[in-house]
Amino acid sequence: MAVDLQKAIARLKPAQVRTIIDAALRVEPDDFDDLPAPQVMLRGDGWTGVTTTIDGDGYRAVLITAGGRRTSSRTCTVIDPEGATIGAFSADDAARLALATAAGLLVPRLVGTGPITLGVLGAGPLARRTIAELQHALPLGAITIHDPDPTAAAAAAEFGSVVGDAATAVRDARLVLTATNARDPALRADWVAPGASIIALGADRRGRRELDYRLLADAAFVTCDAPLVARVLADDLRECVEEGHLDWQEITPLRDVLIGAADARVTADDLVVAKLIDATPGVLALARAALKL
Repeated sequence: MAVDLQKAIARLKPAQVRTIIDAALRVEPDDFDDLPAPQVMLRGDGWTGVTTTIDGDGYRAVLITAGGRRTSSRTCTVIDPEGATIGAFSADDAARLALATAAGLLVPRLVGTGPITLGVLGAGPLARRTIAELQHALPLGAITIHDPDPTAAAAAAEFGSVVGDAATAVRDARLVLTATNARDPALRADWVAPGASIIALGADRRGRRELDYRLLADAAFVTCDAPLVARVLADDLRECVEEGHLDWQEITPLRDVLIGAADARVTADDLVVAKLIDATPGVLALARAALKL
């Protein structure tokens, strides 16, 4: 009998999800040396991206993201070590779950102690799920949110104060979350307070940029969950490197932060940036766990 992986993943409990994603994020990057590079196909406003991952048992996942100017959708195919397809499913919810959980696991290592004000740019499903995860992970204080789409902004109002412009949402926030589909940088350096931590989850395809290059150039620490994927898909990082403001060697793999091999913050005034770009390993880990239910 075929397994509905989308529904099975939805049955995982939050504590299980955090354990699963934490383990997936801690895997040695060298285990993935033979993976194909992300593939990108562009035609007008249409965009398709393909990322692949494999776990230690030889199970593979292929995540396909297809979109247009404003929307996108993800599908995932899970393949066993013998090459047989276990299942294909709509992976929008699973990808959001993987990325939001990763953000929740990471942020305690980026910010200091005490109540933390959160500024949010973007109020779509990914942002809302991530805010909920951050509320679990941290003693959040005030939450301020901006999204130019009134419908999305209204949906996020339960989490905090919705404001009419981006600068107001993030000014003086100790933690900034971006989850936008912006073509031009949504977050400007002169809006960000000294010592802020930035979690960038959007702009996950070519032609999209969330971060002002000055944020990356001035950051004391930049981390990414998948630097090799970022070289292809993350234009805000890729273009900053191409223009000489940053070097790929200066971007620390997120795994090193989680296992304590790298300290993200040295002083209170350090600007810290985290770019999460690849949900594929997390989606595969969630799918495999769901198959055992």
